[in-house]
Amino acid sequence: MYRFLLRPKWLLLHVVVLSSVVGMIFLARWQWDKHIARDAFVETVQGRLAAEPKELAPLLSKQTPAANIEWFVVTASGSYLATGELRELNRTQNGFNGINVLTPFQINSGPIIIVNRGFVPDGAKVPAAPTGTIVVGGTARTSQTRQTGELTDDPSASNNEVRRVDLAFIAKHIDQTIAPVYLDLIATQPASPSPPVPVPPPNLGSGPPHVSYTVQWLFFSLCAIAGWVFAVRRSAKSARQAATHAQTATDEPQSLPSA
Repeated sequence: MYRFLLRPKWLLLHVVVLSSVVGMIFLARWQWDKHIARDAFVETVQGRLAAEPKELAPLLSKQTPAANIEWFVVTASGSYLATGELRELNRTQNGFNGINVLTPFQINSGPIIIVNRGFVPDGAKVPAAPTGTIVVGGTARTSQTRQTGELTDDPSASNNEVRRVDLAFIAKHIDQTIAPVYLDLIATQPASPSPPVPVPPPNLGSGPPHVSYTVQWLFFSLCAIAGWVFAVRRSAKSARQAATHAQTATDEPQSLPSA
């Protein structure tokens, strides 16, 4: 009765359904893994942001990997350099377009670190960096990298604009050796009278609905299996009906011709 399943068109259907189900289960697993990774990331960031502030210079002197410093609130004592300040373009904050101000900061007995002093709306004057020795406190971040499709930075020495905090590019651009992390400034001591607006902390909301996507892909795979079962049962029913009709026709007595 089910010999029809071995016909070429059915074999092709089996392959298509099986491939689809395997692919959708793979996509469901991929989305679930992304959900697990995001949960771990959020837990790590929340834990580091909530930790006691750390002094940055000892971490850098021990050559601690940048990834092990990122998201900790750190402090450093030193002074801003008079040259090398950059503008990070195409920033938005609180509904306004503008720039972030990136200023090199010389840590006392330590390296130079790039400090993102904060956001300045388009058209507003960029406040000068404080002079003299100060203490900066901020969130440590690792270097940003260019994503596919994004514009590259202009290496022109006269240009003070960048599109991302790419520390390797910035080090070459300002001709300085800089630390492998930069700071999103939170506050300085003594306080600056008119600093740029600090960048907000990271948004650790729900993020992409990976769990929903996981459920959707599993549901789609079940739909594919259910469709296959329905097609098989329908074809088997048609085969049974055809066999019954054929048997009935065979069992009917043949009428003799009249004299």
